[in-house]
Amino acid sequence: MNYFIEKWIRVYLKCFINLILCHRNVYPKSSFTYTTYQGFNLPQYLPITRHHGLNSYIEEFISDLLGKLDHVYHLSLFVISKHNGWAIERYVLDFGQFQHGQPVDKDIVLKEGEVYDEFRSSLNSLITYLEKQTPIRDDTVTFEFVIDTIEMALGRKFGIDMDPKTSKSQVVDFERDTNWIRYHEDQNVPDGKEHSGAYKPKLKVTALIGCDWGPICIQQYNERLIVPNKGLSQVYYDDDQTNNFELTLGSLQ
Repeated sequence: MNYFIEKWIRVYLKCFINLILCHRNVYPKSSFTYTTYQGFNLPQYLPITRHHGLNSYIEEFISDLLGKLDHVYHLSLFVISKHNGWAIERYVLDFGQFQHGQPVDKDIVLKEGEVYDEFRSSLNSLITYLEKQTPIRDDTVTFEFVIDTIEMALGRKFGIDMDPKTSKSQVVDFERDTNWIRYHEDQNVPDGKEHSGAYKPKLKVTALIGCDWGPICIQQYNERLIVPNKGLSQVYYDDDQTNNFELTLGSLQ
């Protein structure tokens, strides 16, 4: 991997994860610091968790992800409702066209500023999107990382707890083979034909600015679960946006 990409992609991923966890109220905003991390020279400081255990978990996840990047084609961060276990939001980085070696075109010479600007633009797009989203109620959601891989087995095995193990010295000991789960299709709805009409899921997909310069090709998008009858009112403060979108979809069908 190009030196400048390797240098800045770690910072990019750390900002990406912390922005979502903070803005989507996965953890209280008071648990983040806003005065110490000005990633990519953005106008505002970026939220970074102050919880040592969570920060270690994120850092370890990023290290493991980058170590396996040749096999990774999707990184997903799911926001999951604690009430029913539904994955209500999904934030995706698509590495399907990411070039892991040097640029094929010898005329392309990557400069650090160009790499920096690509990651900066992508994060700025994410911030703009997050600031416009319907607020989430306190203590109603959790999160889960999912890595889609090619020719590789990742994820917890049956019967193994995903919670990180803590040693006597309170140092988090991560097992890379069991902490991250492999993606699988999930309809996010109850089983049974009797529910197929009322609970048929719809997804609102929003494309965000990714990175596309030389070997850097990362597509970014968001998926949000749409359900009728204010089915997510226990999660969102104002569910009108969700229901208005549901009505719009119905009028187009």
